[in-house]
Amino acid sequence: MSVLVRIGNRKAIFRTGVWICSDPGTETLLNQTTESWIMATGGPPLDHPDPEHAAAHEVITRVGGAIAVHIPAHGRMRKHFFSRRQMHLDF
Repeated sequence: MSVLVRIGNRKAIFRTGVWICSDPGTETLLNQTTESWIMATGGPPLDHPDPEHAAAHEVITRVGGAIAVHIPAHGRMRKHFFSRRQMHLDF
């Protein structure tokens, strides 16, 4: 469902593959890091039981921070991340 993280004294929520934070700079950093990670690695494994947590964990590891609260996602999140794995071609 969602993941609440702490980065320094700021908090952010990761839900349905999008970061929300009261600090626009932190929100942009988290969303860009998520997109670049998905483009570089394909995102969480297709058979991962909670891909949202896996993605949040990887992004937080990269930017420095900690997961404070995690509410497990349902199976439909697998479809969400699968669609984001697709390559985008410029033609």
